[in-house]
Amino acid sequence: MPEKTIPAKILSDEEMTLCALVDDHQKDLIDLVKSLISIDSRIYDNETFVDQSQVFSFIEEFMKGFGANCDYYQCQHPYAPEGSLQEWPSMIAAFGTKENGKDLQFCGHVDVVPFTREKWSSDPFDPVIKDGKIFGRGASDMKSGLACLMSAFKLLVESGIQMYGRLQMVFFPDEEINGDYGSQFMATKYKDAIDAPTIIGEPTGQPPLDSPAIIIGEKGHAWLRLKFFGASGHGSMPRPRSNAINKAARFISHANLIELPKAKAPMGVLAMLKGLLSRISLKNMLAMTKASDAAPDPYNEDGLGVGNFFKSTISFSQIHAGTKINVIPDTCDLEIDIRVLPGITLQHILDSIAWYCTEMGFHIELPEGCSNLQLQNKKLQKRPVDVALSVISTTLGTFEDMRHPFMQLLKQTFEDIYHVKAIHFFAPGGSDAVSFRMARINDVVLLGPTGGHAHEENEFVWIDQLVKICKVYLLVAYRMLCK
Repeated sequence: MPEKTIPAKILSDEEMTLCALVDDHQKDLIDLVKSLISIDSRIYDNETFVDQSQVFSFIEEFMKGFGANCDYYQCQHPYAPEGSLQEWPSMIAAFGTKENGKDLQFCGHVDVVPFTREKWSSDPFDPVIKDGKIFGRGASDMKSGLACLMSAFKLLVESGIQMYGRLQMVFFPDEEINGDYGSQFMATKYKDAIDAPTIIGEPTGQPPLDSPAIIIGEKGHAWLRLKFFGASGHGSMPRPRSNAINKAARFISHANLIELPKAKAPMGVLAMLKGLLSRISLKNMLAMTKASDAAPDPYNEDGLGVGNFFKSTISFSQIHAGTKINVIPDTCDLEIDIRVLPGITLQHILDSIAWYCTEMGFHIELPEGCSNLQLQNKKLQKRPVDVALSVISTTLGTFEDMRHPFMQLLKQTFEDIYHVKAIHFFAPGGSDAVSFRMARINDVVLLGPTGGHAHEENEFVWIDQLVKICKVYLLVAYRMLCK
């Protein structure tokens, strides 16, 4: 179903020439996407080291091929094989200088999530083109975005147009596990190297939209591990209250009582609807939200969950317990994923968990340095510790000011290429942008090609979207650095 179009602005002759370069090099762009997909850069968790050198070597060769300077920033991985000096790199490829005060940064991550091979229609690392789409692991998230950014960079440099500033692109190794060794490491240790207006090529086009949105803010998160303690015993003698799994189950089963901290969402439901209705009619929007190119999941009883954009949420993600079927476990690890709106801190979250544990009658132990509301409850303090909480990872929610000149330039450029209204969204998930904003780096946005099934089987990206978004990247760089 078509989106509402707006009159196109007349591009300059030089801008028309640049856009024509993207059309002329469409095959090269597609081949680059396929080459990136074919490199296995799966990543699993913060405690598992995998060698990312192959994908970084490929990217370095590509960027150096047209004259970009490439610098590595190595972060030692504490879980690398014993005795090795294995590191996870971030890489900055740059062209031009900052002396003129103009700079622009492209950004992306090279890692992809694991998969179950049997669920795919084809080999996830052998990209397939079908029905105007490229299929493969990372096709949507986010090797297509990487390829478009890299191609725009290359085309601008090779055009020979004078650049009055510096264009650079930063590549991170571990966004899918929160960027501890990538964006967080760089924002903490090398902020000056990445402090520039930034476009991150994450996929931002999702149904019911054909064209991507501009993401200008994201929720923060707290990934927590709760270790429940109980009493072991023989399986023939049940211990309903002492079994560590039973304690975790009680914690989960009453989760509706957890009063997560509240804050006002940066964008409300009316603002989101207004943006959507600037692109598509209400009739089409309702029809498109029901449409799907795949059979519905018969186990999905929750629907789309639009309300999650406007409130804090909790998901129970992993549980580990037990050693043998006839042994009652004395410990149970439960990992939870809490997403929060801007303005909510880790301490606010811990206060909510401590209050909930008090209602459950559980004595909770919080990390050193964190305030614990239960310290005022003498009765619970006399109990042994029922649950010990540790923090796996945490970030704050962040949001950009849409009135900044960079935001306005990006908005106008998007509309000049797509001929539809640019709409801005606040995302319920997180990305490397959070690390930038927490380091007080301004003007960081997500904008990338439309695809589907990210983190699922048969992941894909639309080929026509590759061409359009590459033109946006190219013209933003031209308008910021060459005029």
